Amino acid sequence: MKSKKIANNGSKHQSKKHIKPKLLIVADTYEPKVDGTYIFMKEFIKRTTNDFDISLLVPRYRNQKDTKHLHFVDVSKRFVLSGYSNVAISFRNLRKTIKAIKENEIIFIQGPALLSFFSMFLGRRYKKKVVSYLHVLGWELFEKFLPIKFFDFFLRMTRRMSMWFYNFNDIVCIPYAGVRRELVKSGLNCRAEVANLGVDIKRFSPSTHKAKSKTAIGIAEHIQVIGYCGRVSKEKNVLTLLEGFKKLRGQSDLVLLIVGDGDPEIMDELRRQSNCVCTGFVDDVEKYMQAMDIFVMPSLTETTSLATLEAMSCGLPVISSKVGFIASYLEKGFNGEFFPRENSTMLSIKIEKFLREPLYAGGLGHNARRKVAYSFSWDRSVKKISRILKKVLME
Repeated sequence: MKSKKIANNGSKHQSKKHIKPKLLIVADTYEPKVDGTYIFMKEFIKRTTNDFDISLLVPRYRNQKDTKHLHFVDVSKRFVLSGYSNVAISFRNLRKTIKAIKENEIIFIQGPALLSFFSMFLGRRYKKKVVSYLHVLGWELFEKFLPIKFFDFFLRMTRRMSMWFYNFNDIVCIPYAGVRRELVKSGLNCRAEVANLGVDIKRFSPSTHKAKSKTAIGIAEHIQVIGYCGRVSKEKNVLTLLEGFKKLRGQSDLVLLIVGDGDPEIMDELRRQSNCVCTGFVDDVEKYMQAMDIFVMPSLTETTSLATLEAMSCGLPVISSKVGFIASYLEKGFNGEFFPRENSTMLSIKIEKFLREPLYAGGLGHNARRKVAYSFSWDRSVKKISRILKKVLME
């Protein structure tokens, strides 16, 4: 009925608005938890409002109210994984999920947890086009929480179950080509399309005055700042960074800056270090990155690692574990350095080298900025994903 009214009023603008494909973005994270997935959604929505009629189905982490295009599902206070409360299993949540899926043409899923997996299944059940973006390999995330006694069994089951759900997709978007081999090996049967993520290089730019950047966040200008940004959880391995930091000499002139929040036990351990500053989740991440002298990504598992790209875009020398896509875009001795996973001693040696040789560290940071500015762009990334979504709708 509504479409007839629009067709009869002779308005070109309204007609164009009406024919935009209805797209539902489903994610297992939302405000106030600002992570890589949330940033991706924000950048995607900003650039595609003229292409799609977008709605969101996301967890309710505080007293957010439903709107026409924003649907919240309740979360469980008991089931918390990697610092995130998972969605509650209830008829109310199921009804809301089904309703949101039925009202849209394309279901664009951010995963990989309960709400996303159910939406893959229900999207196929109600004959919608289903596309997922693989921000993280679910089994690599879950394996850090599996009981050691049954580790191999649970890991195989987690892989198998993840692939069972992902095969309900028409297309799975992946951040880099190397992921495809891992997915096919694990049992993926649907198409996998590469679509790199991007960085806002204007927002994440090098500090023009490092001393002022430090004092702006309450750190004395002579202090050397070693930083991390992201979720604080077991798989992010931030405690290895803490142990490496403790081994550094001259602690009175050093600060460990942790930008993010997560596991309460890990956060408590970090706060017990007198010269460690923990910000919690913040919107102005770039302000804290610009105050850093060195950025460390100690994670045990990553796909793209937006935080690392953002640090590089800020011109920071990066020390990272060799995981995921980082192993491709971070080049040893050119725009960063690697350290062996969970090896706090080698990490401290790398940090000491950067502190001792500021010209070398500065050169790495300069090359890191150039790498991101040349190779990573949100506009390019979102255009590629938008083409994939429109293509799948035509099939």
